[in-house]
Parts: sequence; C-alpha cells; structure tokens
Amino acid sequence: MKVIEVEGKTVEDAKRRAAEELGLNADSVDDNLVEIIDEGKSGIFGFGVSRPAKIRVTYNADIKDVGANVKTVLNEILTRMGVKYIINEFHEGESKVYVEFESDDSGLIIGKKGRNLEAIQFIVNVIVSQQTSTEKKIILDIEGYRAKRERAIKKVSFEAAKKVMRTGKPVVLEPMNPFERRLVHLSLQNHDKVETKSEGMGIYRKVKILPKNVSE
Repeated sequence: MKVIEVEGKTVEDAKRRAAEELGLNADSVDDNLVEIIDEGKSGIFGFGVSRPAKIRVTYNADIKDVGANVKTVLNEILTRMGVKYIINEFHEGESKVYVEFESDDSGLIIGKKGRNLEAIQFIVNVIVSQQTSTEKKIILDIEGYRAKRERAIKKVSFEAAKKVMRTGKPVVLEPMNPFERRLVHLSLQNHDKVETKSEGMGIYRKVKILPKNVSE
C-alpha cells in the first residue's frame, strides 16, 4: 500500500501528477483512489489570493492494472521513437491483450517484414510481465498489418508447395518469427503432397517445404 499527497492547479491536474509519480496511466487514478484534501482556489482574473488543489492517493501496488500498464509502456516506446499514434481498438481478455493503432509513421513502426513491430511487441510483453507478473500475451497491430501479413504468408506457402510438387525439390522460405512459422505449418499440415519443418537457430528460423516421404 502506498499513500501520496500531491498538489496541482486543479484536482484533475493533481491526479495527472499523481499518475506520473506512481508510474500509472492517468485513467488508472480514479475517484476510488483519491481523497480530495483541498479543491484549491484560483484568483479572480489572475489576481487575488490563490491556492493549489491537494489530493491524497492511496494505491495498492499489489493490484496491477495490466491494460493501463500496456498503454503506458507502449506510449513510452513510441514517444521515444518520435512518432504520434492513435489507438483504435483495445481489448483485454483472460489470456491476451490486443491493441490496434494507427500512425502516419506506420512504415517505421512496422519495419522490414514487420520486424520493428515484432520487436516493439516483444519489449512491451517483457516489461509488462515484469511489472505486473501477468502471463497474458500482448498483441500489437497497426492498421490491420497482421491480417495482411497472414494472407501474404499463406499465399507464399501455397505457391512454394506448388513449386515443390512441380520440381520435386525442397523450398526454404525466408526467416520468420515463431507465429509466422506456425502459420506456414498450419496452412500446409493437411497437404497430401508436401510436408514442412523448421530449421536453423534463433528467433527467426526458416521453414522448409519438401515432398512427403522423401528423406534427405
């Protein structure tokens, strides 16, 4: 349990300052946590005696707001990157948190083959997990990129399978992250002519598509 007293020009300003001091999203400092000590007083037309508003905030650090934490961490990363963004969709379920946003700098955020977006998502997952002890998977998406990427990967998978059938030789796809490799495996798992396997080291391993029942 942590109790702090904060002053501001207004009660809302004091709440914002309290959120910054506690490392919380401003929306997390709601009226249930706040005791107004003094609503403050402003001078008339900028003259006369004025005094700041003062609040007392009681925050239980053991109660972690995962959703607010995700927004705070994401905002910190994107702000440091120097980009502006708007969150269009935010869902927090029992096992995952989904955030879809847009930005004029979407190309920078996505990066080549989505690697910047994957890196940002990885960092957000690590930090939020450490700060809240949550096991929820945090998924970041920007302007529907992930759906477009999934369609592209499925198309590449089927085209590679056709090439394997035509030539009888294995085809190795570009390096992919675990989610994308799994998508390739699932797309071709019921194919009667080819099979898939992952190879290589590290996060960005490759998927090899080869004729069924052919040992190398």
